[in-house]
Amino acid sequence: MNDKDQLSVSTENLKTGHDLPEDELSSCIKELTRESVSPQHKQDFLKALAQKGETYEEFSIFIREFRKMSVDPQLHEFAPYSIDLCGTGGDKAQTFNISSFVSFVVASAGVPVIKHGNRSISSKCGSADLIEAIGIPLNPPIDKIRECLKSLNFTFLFAPHFHPAFKHIAPIRKTLAETGIITIFNLLGPTINPARPANQLLGVFDPIYLSKIGKALTSNEVKSGLVVHGEVRHSQVMGMDELTSCGANQVFGIGELAMEKTEQWQPEKWKVKTGNYADLRGGDLAENLKIMKSLLDGSAPYTLRTTVLVNAATAFWIQGRCSSLGEGMELAESLLVNGTVKLWLEEVSNFFR
Repeated sequence: MNDKDQLSVSTENLKTGHDLPEDELSSCIKELTRESVSPQHKQDFLKALAQKGETYEEFSIFIREFRKMSVDPQLHEFAPYSIDLCGTGGDKAQTFNISSFVSFVVASAGVPVIKHGNRSISSKCGSADLIEAIGIPLNPPIDKIRECLKSLNFTFLFAPHFHPAFKHIAPIRKTLAETGIITIFNLLGPTINPARPANQLLGVFDPIYLSKIGKALTSNEVKSGLVVHGEVRHSQVMGMDELTSCGANQVFGIGELAMEKTEQWQPEKWKVKTGNYADLRGGDLAENLKIMKSLLDGSAPYTLRTTVLVNAATAFWIQGRCSSLGEGMELAESLLVNGTVKLWLEEVSNFFR
């Protein structure tokens, strides 16, 4: 069966509501990455898969196959102790780069962070934009990536450099997104960190994906983590791909923290008060750098500060740096108050000069 026939047959199977078996889906994934395959056939397949609704088994196969096709950053000895903190994007919340700043807090405590991300797609300032602005280049040689992680407990893997297989998919995803169709590729990025860190705190823009992605990551040997979604009371924002102190958070456990069903965690779980979503709003790079400065000097709005602390505390707990969320909150707050995070940022700037 040639490429055209395989995708066409699988597309028809999806349209009738059938889930794809492993061998068939693996073949389709390979064809999606081939330049020779018609863009229209790729669009039809991804649209049919999205309209059927991906199972966690299908998510798992996508994660496995795209991890195999990624460029190895050669961080194997660090991966068992490392954590990634990232979200899918797509929540339209236009917030400050919360997960990026939280990753700085976590790294400043000596916890290895292998962050995987991209430039902005749905917001004015993406993780790569902020990380580049603090002095970390997006395409350093592999030995510099390793040295950065060893010296600073942090390294950034710029997704386009590590996933060449996406080259012939990105235009298809963009075309479908322009018609309002959300495909699996709007969700896949945070799940395919090529370094495969053992721990993860991953945010999703829609809670329907919590258990699907959580189970898929567990089946792909993520040791410990949470998939999360923050509920927000706002007329134009349905929720956020972060934990927040704005309201209830829906969470689903990964690996050692696996759960039978989604749980709801209120801000009180971290002993903070419910705050105002408006405090989380960000802007372009210049504005977000100002917001980061306010977090460092103690002048940030309450909700932003507590949201950062909530995410950092949870990351410490997931990775095992702290035995409880309460202990994690105390550690995270001390790192901001005593200047550890600010000093760490200065060390980052000096490291790449």
